[in-house]
Amino acid sequence: MKLIKNFMNLIKIIFINIFITFSLIGMVLLTPPFINMSNQIIKGVNPDDRSKLQLYASYDWADIHFEELNGLLTTYYNYIIWRRDDYKGSTINIKNGLRKTINNPHSNPSASQSWFFGGSTTWGTGVNDTFTYPSLFAQNTNDFVTNFGESGYIARQSLAYLQNYLIQNKLKDMLGIKVIFYDGINDIMLRCRVEVTKLATAREVQIQSNVTHHFQSLGFKRTFGQLENFVRKLNTKFTPTEELYKCDSDKNRAKEIANTLVDTWEIASQLIEGRGGKFFAILQPVSFVENADTNYLNLNLDGPEASQFKAVYPLIKEAAASRNINFIDLTDIYNDCNNCYIDFAHVGPQGHQILVSKLITFLSN
Repeated sequence: MKLIKNFMNLIKIIFINIFITFSLIGMVLLTPPFINMSNQIIKGVNPDDRSKLQLYASYDWADIHFEELNGLLTTYYNYIIWRRDDYKGSTINIKNGLRKTINNPHSNPSASQSWFFGGSTTWGTGVNDTFTYPSLFAQNTNDFVTNFGESGYIARQSLAYLQNYLIQNKLKDMLGIKVIFYDGINDIMLRCRVEVTKLATAREVQIQSNVTHHFQSLGFKRTFGQLENFVRKLNTKFTPTEELYKCDSDKNRAKEIANTLVDTWEIASQLIEGRGGKFFAILQPVSFVENADTNYLNLNLDGPEASQFKAVYPLIKEAAASRNINFIDLTDIYNDCNNCYIDFAHVGPQGHQILVSKLITFLSN
């Protein structure tokens, strides 16, 4: 009888330990999604404070815009990697992956078109549909304008999207179409990071990890994939900023990024002008170079991020000047402007109005 009792106690201890072990594993697995959900709730309680900048004082849509912006979803696509989902809002409208452009009612698509490609500055972070610079350009010209921009895009992704669009629409005659690539910031901020190699986007490592997990459907790697991603993000968060980038310390990497950006522009130019269109490559302004007034933003103009631009921008200008492309350097257009930038890269309505006045001058010649 005592032997049976001891055996039952042993079984009980074993089950208790198994329960505790699996409970701890469950807690570990639930930690990443729980923290992410909590972060989303906190973000909802604390709205994007860029809307409180003085430059938005006369724009009553600012708060709503940043609320809508932070609620947008993104989907993976082959070749172009990601695109924002369609959305209907009061300040942001997306259809078939394209941000809405307010075109001039007198424009004639069969006569003259302008296609704008780029990252979030082209897409329109910080402004409603009316004040994206493609919309302002459309309203001040007779061109029918399409905004192909997408947040986070490097020039190579814009080229892939352009190629997809031409193939899908069987577009071989581009007479009367201007294609403008507005680039620089993402190619440097994303591709100067230490973990990014060659022509990779900043999402390559994450996507590779998720794809690997998918094919290992019953493996431990898939089970603990969220935890792995969480640890990686945590490590990045606490890594000193100067250790995240390498263009300022690696001249070969800086030159490679400058050359691949200009190579991408050159290939896009050949593709467009070979079909009868016009191509323009624009090096976009960034607060870390030139002399815009950004004192109200408390930016670190001598920090690691700024050092990447100071290392690579001169190399881009040098490389572009030696190629057979229509290159426009707009890095100085916000010099002395004291109400343009809303962060180190994006600008508000005032900045876009300055940009469009310059674009009209350069693109009309």
